[in-house]
Amino acid sequence: MQDKTDTYSFTVDPFDTDCNNRLSWHVLGTRILSAATHHARRRGFDQFEKDHIPYLWVLSRMVVEIDHWPCVHESYSLSTWIRNYYRYFTDRYFLLLDDRGVPIGRILTIWAMINSQTRMPAELNSIFGNSFDQYIHLDDTVDIRRSRIRVNTPMIQTERSTFYSDLDTNGHVNSIRYIEYVLDSLPSQLTMSHPAKRIEMEYCAESYVGNLLNISIEEASPLLYHAEITKPADGKATTVCRSAVTF
Repeated sequence: MQDKTDTYSFTVDPFDTDCNNRLSWHVLGTRILSAATHHARRRGFDQFEKDHIPYLWVLSRMVVEIDHWPCVHESYSLSTWIRNYYRYFTDRYFLLLDDRGVPIGRILTIWAMINSQTRMPAELNSIFGNSFDQYIHLDDTVDIRRSRIRVNTPMIQTERSTFYSDLDTNGHVNSIRYIEYVLDSLPSQLTMSHPAKRIEMEYCAESYVGNLLNISIEEASPLLYHAEITKPADGKATTVCRSAVTF
């Protein structure tokens, strides 16, 4: 178990919070991505290079469920492990724990490794062989289901430009920024009075600095919102990501 799961501990500092003194989505998202990177690096599969071409891990899907948000000055921890891997993807899970070790949240992330030049996914077995096998933790106590996200009749439509500060180390808009784009597009009286309990992100294409993104949001049911972010490409709208937010 020790070789399969890593746990990282944190404290909610005052500048880690949102306006309600809860851990912000930006900080939680950063902790999730960092924990995944450190877990992979400690086992030697955080990066790969072939014929002088770097291969990069990219996030394909993420589902975050929060029962209780850590507040300012509270301690919390993230445990992470790989449950499965397939031809092109890995399923990485996280458990969010409070300062007593009680689970207060669950996260599913799905990752692909892509060629940095072609942006196409690589077959994991051809890169790593069976080296993933020794790190697979078949823990089924964290059960997270994905849903189908569709925006048919948007009630909110807005635009947002991308800037330098939105970019990550790979040169495209950081995965967590899209969560903030969606939350910022919802009515502030909703987001300030209701902490999000579940956010699902489906990443479809990358966006870059200078892109003008269109954000369309539909209320699928009470306190459940579906969102789609698109960008213009070759004269048509290309879906960058879809999101489902439950309050």
